[in-house]
Amino acid sequence: MLQGAMPTSGAGERVNALAPSHALSQEVAALRPVVRAVIACVLGEGKSHPDVEDGTHETLRRALEGQARLRDGEALRPWLLGIARHVALDARRRRKRDRRFVSDGPSDEGEIDAMVDRLIDPAPSPDERAASTQRARQISTAMQGLSDQQREAMILFHVEGQDYKQIAVLLGVPMGTVATWLARGRRALADALGDTVKQ
Repeated sequence: MLQGAMPTSGAGERVNALAPSHALSQEVAALRPVVRAVIACVLGEGKSHPDVEDGTHETLRRALEGQARLRDGEALRPWLLGIARHVALDARRRRKRDRRFVSDGPSDEGEIDAMVDRLIDPAPSPDERAASTQRARQISTAMQGLSDQQREAMILFHVEGQDYKQIAVLLGVPMGTVATWLARGRRALADALGDTVKQ
């Protein structure tokens, strides 16, 4: 069976490049019972269990496809059993993941509805929305208390993202005046919001 998996030429002979692997495939096939035993042991299953059989086939496939990694003079048996061990450990991890998914997952529609109800809503809560609305009103009221120049400078800087130089050009005043308006506007805004918070 393993020999049948090897590529052949059109004349039915083995491809010359793979001729040395013919002996290797026979050795691998001879170690099949040992591979099955290792996989059964790691999985904790009987030798006839389907997962053990799948792991054995996977090990032999990897060994034949990766035979170039077997160094000259390296013993075949430990190399092959190392592959079997990795295949079996991968299968154990996969089983554990599958079990966790099944145990965490819903089993009927009622559980699905319960899980959907427990999902976190990314939208702000009603309290957060109310606090945000109240804060916006406080800022709007505080902004109305500023002089027209301070309010315009604050909007240009903080809302529209203009820098001092651009604001100075837009309002036709020196940059120092813009800096003064912004400083006074921020102070008045902080005082107004601070007073509201303390009440």
